Amino acid sequence: MRLNSMYRSFKTILYHGTVSEIQRIDVNLGRERKDFGKGFYMAVSRKQAVGMMHKKYREIVRRSRGKQGDDFAERLYEISLNESIISTLDVKVFETADLEWLDFVLMCREKGGMPHDYDIVIGPTADDDTALCLKAYWDGLYGKVGSDAAKKILLNNLETENLGIQYYIGKQEVADRLIADFKEIDWR
Repeated sequence: MRLNSMYRSFKTILYHGTVSEIQRIDVNLGRERKDFGKGFYMAVSRKQAVGMMHKKYREIVRRSRGKQGDDFAERLYEISLNESIISTLDVKVFETADLEWLDFVLMCREKGGMPHDYDIVIGPTADDDTALCLKAYWDGLYGKVGSDAAKKILLNNLETENLGIQYYIGKQEVADRLIADFKEIDWR
């Protein structure tokens, strides 16, 4: 296990906000080119998960022209992790949104899929402005792409001190072993 010794607050209760009913956690349903790769994401904060749920709801209503908002349901899930297997997993923890975190996010968003071998990745969540900031970075607006100077400007623009913490699982066998239980809860 590569769990940072500094990371002492491994959470066993997490949250996932969505517009879909979840019968089974399926990491393959995750979207491409996300912070830590294609997979299943959970928030440490209930508030953060509710915010993601509302964002997904607005997106799906906007994309589904002609359908009413009533055709979709906002759902919040509470997820319990099996703490006893953590020591058997390869865990990468980013304590802060620093250059190492940024390089990892850039790699995952550029390559798509799951471009690393970690079983779990824990770290800051890039916020809603991330896509705009990343585009500006890749367009060279912050300086030479790949340079430390451009990355530092990108980190500053991401307002990293305001980012929530997320847990990521990209392997189905890990999700099947690690997620002990999940249930829909009232988000109101």
